Amino acid sequence: MDHMFTDPDFDAHPSPLDFHTYLPWAATQLQVEVAIIVTKVVQQQYVSVSALSEKLKSKMKSRPKLPSRTELDSDQEPDEKSIAPTIDPEIGVLNIHAVYDANENLVQLKFNKNKSIPRIVLKIIGLIIKYQTYLTSLNIDKGMDQYTIYEICKILPLSNLTDICLDNCSFKEANYYMLLEKPNCIRQLSLARCGITDDVVKTLTNMLVYPLPSSKSLSILNLSSNRITDVGVRHLSEALRSNRQLSYLNVADNMISDDGAEVILNTLLNFPLSFNELLSSRSRHMTYLKEKNELVVRLAKDLRAGDYDRRVMKRKSIKPTPLSRKPKGLEKEPSLKSMVESKSTTNMEAVFLEKATIMAENTLGEFNDPFSKQNTFVENGIVYSYGNNSLCYLNLSYNNLSYTTVKKLLNVLAYQRRLDRKPKGLVNVSIEGNFLPVLCRELASIDQILDFGLSSHQRRASTHKKRPASKPGTK
Repeated sequence: MDHMFTDPDFDAHPSPLDFHTYLPWAATQLQVEVAIIVTKVVQQQYVSVSALSEKLKSKMKSRPKLPSRTELDSDQEPDEKSIAPTIDPEIGVLNIHAVYDANENLVQLKFNKNKSIPRIVLKIIGLIIKYQTYLTSLNIDKGMDQYTIYEICKILPLSNLTDICLDNCSFKEANYYMLLEKPNCIRQLSLARCGITDDVVKTLTNMLVYPLPSSKSLSILNLSSNRITDVGVRHLSEALRSNRQLSYLNVADNMISDDGAEVILNTLLNFPLSFNELLSSRSRHMTYLKEKNELVVRLAKDLRAGDYDRRVMKRKSIKPTPLSRKPKGLEKEPSLKSMVESKSTTNMEAVFLEKATIMAENTLGEFNDPFSKQNTFVENGIVYSYGNNSLCYLNLSYNNLSYTTVKKLLNVLAYQRRLDRKPKGLVNVSIEGNFLPVLCRELASIDQILDFGLSSHQRRASTHKKRPASKPGTK
């Protein structure tokens, strides 16, 4: 009988649930030519200011106890952070911080200052990412190339990653648009200090035009400290015309002038729709109506079939009564009963259609489009949009703006407050670091409008709190 060879260390390998131990082990098994150091970091729990002050008071009252000599000389187990394996200086090192929460759930991965990130490492992560359901954040600050983006895109559909931070990751191909090309869970994308030019902005913003997938998911975009000019801002404004999901936009520390800022701010005011925008919106509406009608017909058919089955079961449960033979002359004349039954059948069809329509509307929801009737108006035969009111934070700091942008910004804020739509529009704007006057009436008005918007929001939130229960016998 042949004896099967068994590896004594086969059953000793770590579980893929333990990311910080499994990834180095798997890389060793695959003979990756890089020493992988995964440092486990545990998030600190939130401590309120009152609890912290009480803790400080208690420490001040009690004098600290000095450690004894025996305690200093005693052997202590080192923390996981201080454990560093012996590294061969001839091979490279890949440093990764695995951030865990208080419940030992992996929530963030940080690749720290690596010269390069081998593709095989990202492939291993892609194989075990399904076990890390709480992992939502990925941070890489160096060592990327075009293939790194490709491997991350393969990981995204298998994971719950919502925050991608690639600050300081600059490489020649700059194919960042691939992260937004297909449906995924990304809500926040940060590309600060990546050397992004106007051409790269064009490829990025093309993915944010409605109704592409990322136009319905990405909420925060950080493009600060790059090389974006007014040309790139025009591409960005084209996406803002139809995008109603992006709420945070940071283009600080670029090369944007008053012309570029005006293009962005014009998308927040009413603007005429182009022929292609109007045609696309009507095409989407027709597609919605077609899908709704097909669903209504299908649901009505199911309701009719269910009602027929119930009537058949009811007939089987009732015994038939003997009928007397009718005269020959009266056989062909419709009876009152048959007339009532035919009328009731017609009424039942109307009831089925009404129920099916309600069910279809609950399933599909109302037609939601940036250029629907609720978001547009007609003036002199021209269809206008009310403007983008979903962008609530805009950072234009440290560009080449002047007093002209201040006046334009005041017009935008006054227009949005006058319409009073939901969402409200801009609630926070940053324009510091530009060529602006120290004091002027427009800046004071801008601060007043923004402060009033925030204070009214806080008052509105406080009115929704539960009222205290009234005492017995009082109203």
